[in-house]
Amino acid sequence: MVSELGLGGHEYRRPLPTTLSKWGEIDMETFVATQPMRNEIVKRAIGAGINYFDVTHMEEVMSLGNALKSLGIEREKIYIAAMIVFPFRKMGENPRSKWADIIKGEMERILNTLHAKYIDVFNLHFPENNYSREKFSVFMSVVAEAREEGKVRWVGASSHEPRFLAELIRRHDCFDVIMVRYNYYLQEAKDVLFPLCRMMEIGVVTMKPFCWPYYGIPFIKFGPVEGEEGSPYAPAQLCLKWILKAPEVSTVVPSMNSLNELEENLDAISKEGKIDEKILCKYLKAATGPEAKEKLKKMMSDPNIDIRFFAERVLSEMEAS
Repeated sequence: MVSELGLGGHEYRRPLPTTLSKWGEIDMETFVATQPMRNEIVKRAIGAGINYFDVTHMEEVMSLGNALKSLGIEREKIYIAAMIVFPFRKMGENPRSKWADIIKGEMERILNTLHAKYIDVFNLHFPENNYSREKFSVFMSVVAEAREEGKVRWVGASSHEPRFLAELIRRHDCFDVIMVRYNYYLQEAKDVLFPLCRMMEIGVVTMKPFCWPYYGIPFIKFGPVEGEEGSPYAPAQLCLKWILKAPEVSTVVPSMNSLNELEENLDAISKEGKIDEKILCKYLKAATGPEAKEKLKKMMSDPNIDIRFFAERVLSEMEAS
């Protein structure tokens, strides 16, 4: 049983001195200095009943592992989902004879960094990227072996492509859990994937709850909008409640970069009130309307590196089109 609100991995990354164009480059001195702040987020989350933690990049794995070790958290009380980033790409860059060893080595690296003996959910990251039947077969064979050894409890897949993921499920029926983008703007999963998961008893974890309609930019950056002041929920809370209306969704894993964000999200779970979808609709119109471009330009001076990075990308795409 997992908590409706989980903790997404990227909150371990964003306070770090890195940029999205330089994945994995960490100033270790600053990383160590900022670890206590991330420890507090993890400590408060667990204290509030959050028991599902998702990590992607190795700095996220490192930060969660350090937090759990520092806090003395009993491993059995939480669930950790982890993955190898772009495994098929890594396999494709090497001879086939090395594929199994690459997956085993990366898995051991994750376990060692987490200071853990097992991973609860081991996700196949972006199977649509560099997919081949042979790569898929080797990957799943290695994971099955790890499962028999007790190093993996459940097998999952993390994807931005619901239709591709649905086809994999139909053909192979090998996943216990899937993680997919799902929010007010990206609703495709509700039609093409959720019914299949319900029928086949596959758990659903949703990611990217706030970054719509543009990747990497929270929709609330385009507000405020008319009517939100009368809602019992803050806009981010409303979005979480809307996502959790789908009965197939077990947990949603937003990144949370501060205790304030964590508290607001926790309050959304416990609060009861009317879910006014019209407010989310107005946010979508504001983000895609004529004034959106000016707001994106203002984001170019945002103190958050991620916001600046993605705002520049969106503006470039707008100019190109």
